Amino acid sequence: MPGLKTDVEEALQPGLDLGLQPVGTILGAVLDAGPRSDLLSRLGVWTGVRHAAILLLTALAAVAVTGYHPYGEDAGIYVAGIKQATNPGLYGSSSAFLTPYLQVSLFPRLSARLIHSLHLPLEDYLLAMQVLTTWLLLFACWGLAKRCFDRPVERWGALLVTAVCLPLPVAGSSLFMMDPYLTSRSFSTPLSLLAISACLDRKILNAALLLLLIGLFHPLMVVYAAFFALLLWAVQTESKAGVAALVASAFAAAAGVTFSQRGVVESTAYANATGSRYYFFLANWHWYEIFGLAAPVLILGLFGRSRAAGGAPAPSDRIALAKTCVLLGLTAVSVALGFARASSHSHLVAALQPLRPFLLIYFCMFVMLGGMIGTTVLKRSAWRWIVLFAGTGAGLAFAQHLAYPASAQVELPGAASRNGWRRAFLWIRDNTPANARFALDADYIHTPGEDSQGFRAIAERDALADRSKDGGAAAVFRQLAGRWWVEQTATTDLNRIDDAERIRRLTPFGVDWIVLDAGASTQLPCPFADDAVKVCRLR
Repeated sequence: MPGLKTDVEEALQPGLDLGLQPVGTILGAVLDAGPRSDLLSRLGVWTGVRHAAILLLTALAAVAVTGYHPYGEDAGIYVAGIKQATNPGLYGSSSAFLTPYLQVSLFPRLSARLIHSLHLPLEDYLLAMQVLTTWLLLFACWGLAKRCFDRPVERWGALLVTAVCLPLPVAGSSLFMMDPYLTSRSFSTPLSLLAISACLDRKILNAALLLLLIGLFHPLMVVYAAFFALLLWAVQTESKAGVAALVASAFAAAAGVTFSQRGVVESTAYANATGSRYYFFLANWHWYEIFGLAAPVLILGLFGRSRAAGGAPAPSDRIALAKTCVLLGLTAVSVALGFARASSHSHLVAALQPLRPFLLIYFCMFVMLGGMIGTTVLKRSAWRWIVLFAGTGAGLAFAQHLAYPASAQVELPGAASRNGWRRAFLWIRDNTPANARFALDADYIHTPGEDSQGFRAIAERDALADRSKDGGAAAVFRQLAGRWWVEQTATTDLNRIDDAERIRRLTPFGVDWIVLDAGASTQLPCPFADDAVKVCRLR
C-alpha cells in the first residue's frame, strides 16, 4: 500500500524538521545503533522502520498518560464478551447482558479467535491491542494533520497535542477521546478518522471499505461516521442542496424513529433504564458539559475561514473539514434537543445518542488546535515542546490516577494487583464453583477503591445485574430492561441492609454468594475478607 508507506514516512519526520536536536539526537542514536545493509538504506526500509518506531514511542507515551485498566468500565463488558465467546456457558443466565454485544459487534468473537489462534494469554492480547490501536489512532490523526497543514512543525504539533489530550472526556457524552482499556471503540474511532481522510482525498472506494469495517465493529458509530463522510462530500463539492438534504434527513430520521414508536408504551423498567443514563438527555447536562459542546463548534468555525492567521490562504481540506464539523455539531445538538428529551413518549432516539459524533469533532478540533500551537507558540524551540508536552502529560496522567486511585496507572499483565476488589474477584475465580451465582451491591462499581473493575470479566461468574453497566445494556437493548430492573432493585443497598433482608431478597434468584465492602455488617461466613472486600456464603 504505497499511500500507507508514504504517510508513515512523512508522519514521523524526526525532531530535526522541528529543530528538536536533543530529541532527534537521542532517538537517532538508539535507532541507528547496529549494522544495517546498504541495500536496506537504498530501499528506504530502515527509514520507514525508524519512523514507525517513533510513532510507536508516541503511542506508548499516550498509553502511559491515559493509563491502562484492562477490566475497567466498559472493558468489563467487552472482556466478559470475549470470554463468553470462548466458553458460551461461562456466565449462566447473566450471559443475557453480554449476548447482545456479541451479536452486534465483531470485536469479542474476533478477539476470541485471535487469542486461540495465536496462543496468547488474554491479558497479553489486551495490552498488545491497546498499544496497536493507539498507534493506529495516532496514525489516523497524522493523516488529518497532513491534509490540514503544510509545514512539518504544524503537523507535528497537531499529532502531539492530540496524543497528549487523549484522556479528555468528550463533553458530557460519557465518551473519552481514548478509553484506558480495549473496546470496539478502540477500532471504530481510528477507522472513522481514516475514512474521513479518504473522503478528503475523494477516494470513495477506500472510504466505503473503511465504513464497512467500522460497521463490523460498532454498528452505531458507523451511522455517524457515514453521515460525517456524506456531509464532508457535500461541503467539498460546495453543494448547498446536498448539505440541506443531509441535515433535513437527520431530522427526518429522528422524527421517523419517534413517530414509529407512537403506539409503543414503554415499560416503567425501560423508562428507568434510560433515565439512569443522564447523558442521554442534553437538558440534564451540567454547564461545563454544555461548554464542551459549544467550544469545539466555535473553535472549528474559526478554522473554517478561507484565510489563515496572517492572511495566507488556508488549505482547502482544512476549511472543508472545519465547516463539516460545525454543521455536524449543530445538527447533532438540534436533533438531541428536539427528539432526545426525558419527557418524550419514546426514548429510542435518546438511546441512539445523537451527540456521539462529537467524538470525531473533538479529534478534528485538537488536530487543528495542535497545528496552530505548533506554528505560533512552539515553533522551533525544543524547550517549549518539551516543557509543554511533559507538563501537560504529567498533569493529565495525575488526573487519570485520581480516577483510578487504588490501581496502578498501567496494569501490566501478570503484575500483582494492589486493588483489593480485583484481588477478591480473582479469589472468587480460583476458589468458588464455576456454576456459583453472586450478588453485589447495585452500585458496587462506584464504591471508593473499586475503580470500576468489572466483576464478571475478572471473576468469571454469574451475577445479578448492577445499576451501572447492566443498566447501560438495558437502556440500549430494551428486552433486558424488565430483568435488569428487578435484579438491581434486589441488590440496592446490599451493603447496608441486614442478613435477614439479604436472604429474603436474594434467595428467589438462586444466589449462592455475596460480595460486600469491608465495612458492611454481616454474620454470614466469609472465607475471604480483607480491608476492602468480604466474600460471603449466602447458603
